[in-house]
Amino acid sequence: MMDIKLFFNNQQSIKLSYDIAESFRKQNFYIATSKLKKLLGNLDTVAGYIFSQEDSKALADELQLILLALLDAQDNCDYVLQADIIEGDLLPLLQKLQIAFQERDLVQVPDFFEQNINSLKEYDFGLYKLLNNENLIEGKNSLLSDKLTLSLAINGQPTAQAFANGQSFYLHSSVNPEREARFLADSLKQAEDYIVFGMELGYHVLELLNIHQSARVCVFESNIYMLHMAFTYIDWTTYIANGRIRVVYNDDTKQLVTELSRQFAEMKNAQLLVHYPAIKMIEDAQTRHLLEDFFVTTSSMREQGSLLDSNFEVISKLNLPECGELKDIFKDKAVVIVGAGPSVDSQLTSIKKCRDKITVFATGHITRKLVNEGIIPDAVIITDPQPLMYKQIDGVNLKNIPMILLSTASSSIVEYYNGPIYVAYQSGYVHAEIKAKEIGATLFETGGSVTTTALDIAMRFGARKIIFVGVDLAYTGGYSHASGEGRRIENTDGLRQVRSNTGGMVYTSKNLDIYRKWIERRLEGVRDTEVYNTGDGAEIKGAVLVKDFMSLRL
Repeated sequence: MMDIKLFFNNQQSIKLSYDIAESFRKQNFYIATSKLKKLLGNLDTVAGYIFSQEDSKALADELQLILLALLDAQDNCDYVLQADIIEGDLLPLLQKLQIAFQERDLVQVPDFFEQNINSLKEYDFGLYKLLNNENLIEGKNSLLSDKLTLSLAINGQPTAQAFANGQSFYLHSSVNPEREARFLADSLKQAEDYIVFGMELGYHVLELLNIHQSARVCVFESNIYMLHMAFTYIDWTTYIANGRIRVVYNDDTKQLVTELSRQFAEMKNAQLLVHYPAIKMIEDAQTRHLLEDFFVTTSSMREQGSLLDSNFEVISKLNLPECGELKDIFKDKAVVIVGAGPSVDSQLTSIKKCRDKITVFATGHITRKLVNEGIIPDAVIITDPQPLMYKQIDGVNLKNIPMILLSTASSSIVEYYNGPIYVAYQSGYVHAEIKAKEIGATLFETGGSVTTTALDIAMRFGARKIIFVGVDLAYTGGYSHASGEGRRIENTDGLRQVRSNTGGMVYTSKNLDIYRKWIERRLEGVRDTEVYNTGDGAEIKGAVLVKDFMSLRL
């Protein structure tokens, strides 16, 4: 029993070590030093055990040196060094000791199933009936032998490795699942409600509840055995009793995703967390791709949140005109939206020959190439928020050409662009929606990319025809962009294959495939605008393929 007590004592010391080092790094010295006292008390117990073992002399000597160095740093109030010693020296030793305890097979993994099921019986009878099923044990054992391996992480918490779609991957960290989950949960904005796809063993759900202590969490899960394991290894009783956790179960993943989408659309202020390992476990490729698209879109918005806000603040203060003033450039015109895809090279001659019959609406990435070819756009658009986007137009002489800048696009453009700038306000971004309402501006759907935004602008401004040039949405011919603008794609691992305009298949990325699907949805039911696609890129349903748009009545 002594080893088991030491195991849990050491597990707590590992947790404390992470917390202390992090607090020191954040200069939260009072919190760090308070927790350090508790850690040193734990280490007295561990040290007593190590020094009593004849085969642990090396560990004992190492621990003694670490403690002496740590105490010396503490005496000198050297908080930086204390964090370094704990993180670089003490933690590896504690982890080594934890592995030794695990190898002795004396570790007891907590089992909370009985108390969780009793709580569910009182507060969520539907989930209680699902989980309180004797046949689940047999099914769970089959899952563990076939698709899932349970083990202990280095810190002693249960973790799992899955086998699906020809790949092996972890559902949670093999080092410290709790800490990994905390980073993930901490990345979400404060909200009253969180919607989570994928329960797995539940660490990320637990951390959401702990970090956002007044929030409610609704988990969508299609694997009943995963739910059984989550309710075995984690104590949910408090959260069940206070109604802060709710589980939506459906073994039909497509129906589950549909229900998730419906509830998320209805809950205006909810934050969404798609746990990526749960996506990788889905066997149906179509459903898996749908959720991958969902994941890419939501995680991108989360990652870029602060960048969007800072760009919007800078651009708003400049009081630039909104892009509705440019409507006449597009209304009743044949608008050629020029992206930077590989097939743009094959259409440059057509653009030149038809130049007086078309409106050239260029994305920032392709603008320099067009100007070098003697093609001056009628308008340029940039939507990307990244700081270095100014390089797309730096040094390009476009003094009289209007630039449409998304309200959250890189504010660096303003300094480097030598022509007039107009702002496009997008729906789905609350600050832009408020601003647009104040000034009576049109709101645009962005679709996540510059070409999708350009399409929505052209359509809302009444374009008669829209012609895609260089909107490949794929790696046509094995290249990322037009000549001189991109690179050759050497590695196709992780890429998707979609139908191309030639009838074959072409590689594309998850992001590009998301944009293609968005364009197809945007074009559904469109009657007043004719839409055409050129080049050998991805097929876009709703856009008529034309190899040479000069054949059209422009």
